[in-house]
Amino acid sequence: MIKKIFFAAVAFLTAITGIAQQQLPNDPATRVGKLDNGLTYYIRHNEKPAQRAEFYLATHAGALLEEPDQDGLAHFLEHMCFNGTKNFPNKDLLNWLQSIGASFGGNVNASTGVEQTIYLLNNIPLVRPTVVDSCILIMHDYSHFVTNDPVEIDNERGVILEERRYILSQVGWRNRFANWKYLYNDTKYSHVSLIGAEEQLKTFKPESLTNFYHKWYRPDNQALIVVGDIDVDYVENCIKNTFADIPAPETPLVKEPIPIPDNEKPIVGIITDPEQERTTVNVYWRSEPMPTELNSTNVGLIYSLMKDIVSTAMCERLNDLGMTSDAPFLDSDFSFGSECEMMDATEAEAVCKDGEALKGLSALMIEAEKLRRFGLTDDEVERAKTEVLSWYESSANKADTRNNSQFISGMIYHFFRNESFMDPKAKYELVKMILPQLTAETVNQLAKECITDNNIYVAYQAPEKEGLTHPTEEQILAVIDAVKNAELEQVAGEEIPTEFLDASKLKGSKAGKITDGVYGTKVFTLKNGVRVWLLPTEKEKDRIYFSLSKEGGKSLLSDEDLYQINGDLWSTFRYVSGVSKFPAALLNKMKSGKQIGTNTFINDYYNGIEASTTVKDLETAMQLAYLYYMEPRFEEDEYNKAVSMVESSLTNSINTPDYKLSAAVSETFYDSPRRFTLTPEILAKCNLDDLKRIYKTLFADAAGLEMVVVGDFKQDEIIPMISKYIGSIPKGKKAPKASYRGDGLTTADKVKDFKVQMQNPMVTVAQVYEQQAPYTVADEARFSALRYVVQDFCTQTLREEVGGTYSPSANSSVTNGLDQRRIIQIVFLSNDDVADKLRELTKGALSKIAAEGPDAETYDKAVKNLQKTIPERRERNDYWASMIANYIKYGVEFDKDYEAAVNALTPEKVQAAAQEILEGNFIEIVMRPE
Repeated sequence: MIKKIFFAAVAFLTAITGIAQQQLPNDPATRVGKLDNGLTYYIRHNEKPAQRAEFYLATHAGALLEEPDQDGLAHFLEHMCFNGTKNFPNKDLLNWLQSIGASFGGNVNASTGVEQTIYLLNNIPLVRPTVVDSCILIMHDYSHFVTNDPVEIDNERGVILEERRYILSQVGWRNRFANWKYLYNDTKYSHVSLIGAEEQLKTFKPESLTNFYHKWYRPDNQALIVVGDIDVDYVENCIKNTFADIPAPETPLVKEPIPIPDNEKPIVGIITDPEQERTTVNVYWRSEPMPTELNSTNVGLIYSLMKDIVSTAMCERLNDLGMTSDAPFLDSDFSFGSECEMMDATEAEAVCKDGEALKGLSALMIEAEKLRRFGLTDDEVERAKTEVLSWYESSANKADTRNNSQFISGMIYHFFRNESFMDPKAKYELVKMILPQLTAETVNQLAKECITDNNIYVAYQAPEKEGLTHPTEEQILAVIDAVKNAELEQVAGEEIPTEFLDASKLKGSKAGKITDGVYGTKVFTLKNGVRVWLLPTEKEKDRIYFSLSKEGGKSLLSDEDLYQINGDLWSTFRYVSGVSKFPAALLNKMKSGKQIGTNTFINDYYNGIEASTTVKDLETAMQLAYLYYMEPRFEEDEYNKAVSMVESSLTNSINTPDYKLSAAVSETFYDSPRRFTLTPEILAKCNLDDLKRIYKTLFADAAGLEMVVVGDFKQDEIIPMISKYIGSIPKGKKAPKASYRGDGLTTADKVKDFKVQMQNPMVTVAQVYEQQAPYTVADEARFSALRYVVQDFCTQTLREEVGGTYSPSANSSVTNGLDQRRIIQIVFLSNDDVADKLRELTKGALSKIAAEGPDAETYDKAVKNLQKTIPERRERNDYWASMIANYIKYGVEFDKDYEAAVNALTPEKVQAAAQEILEGNFIEIVMRPE
């Protein structure tokens, strides 16, 4: 198994390179320690963002450790940590955190897994020195002093049952649980429910929960992580003093390992569900994990790099195959993963057309067998190495501007898995030394061994529907056997172009006079008419965002033409189509080692291209932007593939509750044929010629084009690139103008209450209060505060008091431009017994706010939360790009105006917002189970 794979590959590498096993250094700026009671702690100073900090408590205990009477209680315990502790009784913990601007769910949360539980206080505002002490005290209470009051346990049962209802309503979760039975070979891992059985959650005894808590929540099984704008010495002393009253455990920590049995014959899992939207085949070659003591060594890093190379090269191979006109599958993937602490796996996945799973499985097994017999080619390995190195290079370049949350995962994996968390710059230098020694011959020692004849598991997942015949276990096994004896050939090499275009043939445009613009931008206009806004900033090192945008978008299209750019088909076609003379598979190879993300967008009133990249790849990103604008790719076979991919999913999704809810939204929230949900009939009307015509119209020339660039660049270096590539877009004559096409939200009162067939019954309620009104920034602040007040009501009443829903949400929107309106939206999931009660409660809540105004405590929390988010978002490039775009479109300096509006809020202004929104119209959708 993996020990054989690992030692074969690494022993070979050691023999030819002389590399000896060495411990990798952790980030020297992080203080790591352990208290006498066994608690591990990690402390790191970082000032991005300033006056903020992260507090995490990692507990090495999850649902796997539950005893028969504790099914679902590892997760239930997570909830109880918010319902009363020694120093924060009742809801005092949440109330205090919200009083300083934090939000429940957004900044205060937790997650329970099979083997671990993690509690987090994220982006906490350090509004006064004692906040650090209080947050550490919270973690102290989580660790050992949760009260688990039986009354609070009973109060929480309804919330957990609704969370369970939601989880089991999702086909992905149902498939995951079904898959575990086979993946973990019928061990205890196979039968972990995470959420618990319904009757168990209703009737378990409180002592079952407290027994789990006292047995597994012990300091030698936990780690505290603090990262942020803090004094490391102070925090360390605070941890030592605060956790001093937690005694060291009297007995050693004992966890009985649960080995996953080997299987000589492949295991086959056939999993079907009426709400499954696509057919997939996954092949797992199961193996033992590497010994944990090696995870923090250079040997572990080498092994990780080798896996990255193999998975990158194999994804490339499968992608090549998937892009052919007669592709055996619609999409694919190849990866190495940790399935649990006792098992790793090599995994290959194929998304297939219904009824063609055996064809997809055969293709996967053939490529896997080629890997085993022949390994990877020199070219494949070198491309993969270039790509892998670029990940580490980008990480190193961005290291100095990491935000607090980006430090956390490395420390968590160090505690749980003994993985090193090196300084990114040091790690990059080490990787640069190692990768040249990982030749194809070396990598293929791993590549050939990761595909085995034993410990195979094949998972087939597909819709359960009339007319679809599922393969049998015998047929799946026959495919595997046939491939073993097939005559195969090594993948042939190919020459990959290195240039996307000949820049010498582009005429470009001269940049005009540079002037000062809003937010510290430098503004100039190219001779072809493109106006450029530059904002150099080092807030995010080695990241550059730019966009090209002009008025028009969907508003310029006829009702029928909208079908051609429906979201599903448009996004899928972009994925498979490549650009210029480069098909997608070739384009991806040419981009190896380059960190570039591009997107061609067409929204309601604007269309354009946006990209995110690094300093070294900026010119390539500019070239691609030019090509997407001027030389888009419209090939019939690629378009047909996109249609096939959408059709395959659509055929199954039309019978699912999610699809029917989406259709109800289009029908009820709007009164325009321009708002629609994709149907097979609409898809049948789509064609490549019309799509090409639409694209060529929207992206015809530079007339009206605005370019915004924000990030880590030098002005004198970027202007020549912009002049060359963006300046080569033809000038054009008249800039297009967008217009309102009557496709905004309806102005009528509407209620649609309907029933659909579901695998797990659940009621979905969506309520929208809407009012047309001229836009003001002050309204943005007022309605954001109102949203917070409504959200607080939904959480406290619908969730906590009634126990009728798990995660209700309230949202607000104040739109500017051609369709100006205010919106408050409330969405919750519930059960048929209480859904109508919750509906009336939410209606009454908004009316009460309108009549009486928000209570003083909730209003104060709302304002503090809005004030908290303002400096946080100023640390991001995308925020400043959106601010510049907002100014270009509407002439509004939103950043300063919004801060002023938030600071000028009063309870009366929030009350007036509630009164005004109730003067508008009300739209509601209620989807119930049949």
